[in-house]
Amino acid sequence: MGSLPPELDSPEKAMAFAVDTAGEFLDGLVPGGEADPYRAQWYVRPIIDRLGAIPALAPVRRGDWSTLRSRDTFRLRPGRSLAEADVDAALGYAAEAARTMDALADVRRTDPGLRLQVGIPTPFVIGFIAFEARMLLRHRRSAGHGDRGFPYYRPLLDATVREIVRIHEALRDNVVFQLELPAETLICTGTPAGLRRAPAAAAGRAIARLVARAPHDSRFGVHLCYGSLEGKPVVSPRSAAPVVALTNAIARYWPAGRHLDFIHLPIGDGKQASVRPRYYEPLGRLELPPTTRVIAGLAHPAQPLTQARQALAAAESAYGGLLDVASPCGLGRYATVDRARSAVAQAVALAETDL
Repeated sequence: MGSLPPELDSPEKAMAFAVDTAGEFLDGLVPGGEADPYRAQWYVRPIIDRLGAIPALAPVRRGDWSTLRSRDTFRLRPGRSLAEADVDAALGYAAEAARTMDALADVRRTDPGLRLQVGIPTPFVIGFIAFEARMLLRHRRSAGHGDRGFPYYRPLLDATVREIVRIHEALRDNVVFQLELPAETLICTGTPAGLRRAPAAAAGRAIARLVARAPHDSRFGVHLCYGSLEGKPVVSPRSAAPVVALTNAIARYWPAGRHLDFIHLPIGDGKQASVRPRYYEPLGRLELPPTTRVIAGLAHPAQPLTQARQALAAAESAYGGLLDVASPCGLGRYATVDRARSAVAQAVALAETDL
């Protein structure tokens, strides 16, 4: 899912890795790779760096990215607006997709059914990382005041939509947009169960507003994520309940005319505790369209395969059907290609279990 290690720094290398490692178990999507190695390992760092070059923004804090908290953050300069800036270029999604065209055409000669997977962090994720609580506070204060309270979010949303439209115009049905929700996932996970419905619904409605502005018949997947640095998640919940609540909210508000091809759920932590059936019981409460695939992000390369198979069996028993499998986060979280290959091999071995 998602990113790849920085050595796979071209579309040709990225697509060859996907085809060669997953083989017949590849789910029909190929990644384009990231031109900037920081995009692979540090997720949105290149986007944050490009935002920092926008004259309308002033730095609030500088970080060395040694931890998830040690990052650059910004604020608007007095009297300035993000609407005056080239936020589209800062996001860079269309530029990344454009460099994959030739490689995608080559790989589709042998498998015409392959589509390009384009990772799209939600505007909330970009705003949460770049502007922190200021964006959230402005949201709260904006009730009943039009767009004046959205100086950060609205321009990010508009730019994200424009980038999606550009990519769809170039690739049509040959692209699937993977919406990436680490911030939303962490917020829902950190909210007590009795209060979780509100943030989940807010995230579901925000995703619906974004997707509704995409071209009709465009294809999406949703990647829930607990965040990761050097392969370690930010949190390790005691059950799948938080991601199930968020998934159901996304499905509840999903707009008509846009395909929800898959939902990726980070479940399990590669430890013995994740084998317990009780952990997976909430999967039985998933409410998704019948055409939406559920991808269990439980392929941990360090976990013994026997134990991983027990975890998958427990998850499928709770869900009531077969699940696709993948790593819990982007493969770019692994520092080397060999470690990423091990994660894919683990997923393939689990997929073979279901044959």
